[in-house]
Amino acid sequence: MTRTTAALVAAAGLVLTTGCSDQASDVAPPAPAGTPAVAAPGPVPGTASSPAAAGPWDGDPAAVAVRVYLREQALAVNARVADPARLPALRATLTTAALEWAVPLLAQNLGDEMPGPYPVGVLGSTREGQDRVVLQLCLQDRGWQVDRADGEPVNTARYSTATAVVLRVDGRWLVDDVASTSGACTAGDVVVERF
Repeated sequence: MTRTTAALVAAAGLVLTTGCSDQASDVAPPAPAGTPAVAAPGPVPGTASSPAAAGPWDGDPAAVAVRVYLREQALAVNARVADPARLPALRATLTTAALEWAVPLLAQNLGDEMPGPYPVGVLGSTREGQDRVVLQLCLQDRGWQVDRADGEPVNTARYSTATAVVLRVDGRWLVDDVASTSGACTAGDVVVERF
């Protein structure tokens, strides 16, 4: 998996934000009632129950930030919107540096439909300081997007590992980078969320 693919995958759905934005998505209906406020860490509403969802990082602010980014990314893909001026909720999940790779990547992926954020699971977490966390992830990086005409997956499902760097900036946890580590993982390592 290339950095570009990993970034797209990890950064939608990484599906979902503590400290990123408390506003409703700008490309879809508001999240269901009961969605936690930005600063309140907690599990992502609508996340399927599975071992990955109930793992030790469930509700961790950095993991939640990745999930919120992935959710906003998927909503933008489905709305076919890549103009950052029209995506304040997506922008609110990313550092300034991340916008440099995330917006062009988003623009390249507007043709298909996403049934939800890319499935992701946190395999590990390394705190590299008060304001920096590196997450080890499993992502379904292929076989999630579907053809808008027939609803069929555009390719075969594949799961692989990646890392996500999440930074606390002005009290908010934001995705800074997502990169493939090309390791293997399985469907049992991810959490699936559908819109």
